[in-house]
Amino acid sequence: MNAEELARVRRDLENTVPGLELISTSSHSVQVKIRRTDHKQLRLLLMFPEGYPAKSILVEVKSHTLPERVMKLIENISEKEAKKLQGQHQVIAVCKVVRQFLDENMFIVCAAELDAVKNKLMEEGDDIKIRQKAGSFTVKAYKNGYFMAIRLSIDDDYPTVEVKIEMKETNFPRDLAEMFVRQSVEHARRCIVPPVMIKKGDPPFKVRPSILPVAEYLIRDCIKYYPVAKCSICEEQAFPEDPVNVTQNEKSPAYVEYVYCSHVFHHKCLDNYMKTPPFKGGKKCPICGKRIFHEKWKATPELLEQRWAYKQAKDRELAEVSDFMEI
Repeated sequence: MNAEELARVRRDLENTVPGLELISTSSHSVQVKIRRTDHKQLRLLLMFPEGYPAKSILVEVKSHTLPERVMKLIENISEKEAKKLQGQHQVIAVCKVVRQFLDENMFIVCAAELDAVKNKLMEEGDDIKIRQKAGSFTVKAYKNGYFMAIRLSIDDDYPTVEVKIEMKETNFPRDLAEMFVRQSVEHARRCIVPPVMIKKGDPPFKVRPSILPVAEYLIRDCIKYYPVAKCSICEEQAFPEDPVNVTQNEKSPAYVEYVYCSHVFHHKCLDNYMKTPPFKGGKKCPICGKRIFHEKWKATPELLEQRWAYKQAKDRELAEVSDFMEI
């Protein structure tokens, strides 16, 4: 490295590239630290081969936060830039390219999560569109004619801030799809916010990335599951085979009701079940045994017992009248 470039690096580099800290310089190498956020930072070692600058510098990237393949990608981009500048000063230009890469690629901190979404959750026919600069991607997943398109977005503070979720399009019943989104928001929140009650012996809470947990819930547990889920009472398929036949009428016998344990029921099946004994301790889901809570069935077990007793008494009165009329 010639003295002129070395002097310029020492004088101008930190003021030229935002977030750059000059660690060391010598006639053999320059080492810098470039930071955009806590999770987007790296060390860049630029080594000068014999014959530099006629030959391009060699680049080595190290980071405790970026995936290995992202570091290799940065090395490749940096060395390509250096080759364009053979015969010229290369250090500042390469550092600018690295900073630009950090600025324009929001998903480098969650590359492994995106890979898992594409390779483990998505099936043939599903689609994903990624907008790196905007920090968002849209997944459109299908199952038996049912589909949902969801946009997930992150900001610079990810993963210490949870992923944002927005439903773009669906042919699931609107209230059920909105519930999917509300539950996915809760999944994301639990990745960031510690529980109110921590059980004795549990490890200390640690913030964790939220893209994959949210995608697993939405794609695997919702979009791929509910089109083939069965009613927990009659054990017939809950949704019609053709999405065109899905009813939005909440009082229709075939309307699909969702309860907080995640199981589904036909409206008529659940209505009959909730109004039939036993009532003690509340009605339990036949599948998982958890108590059923639902906005449409809020009566207490005591009130349900009274209503049932009244109905039985009325039925007996009607039966007695019918017997009397037949005499």
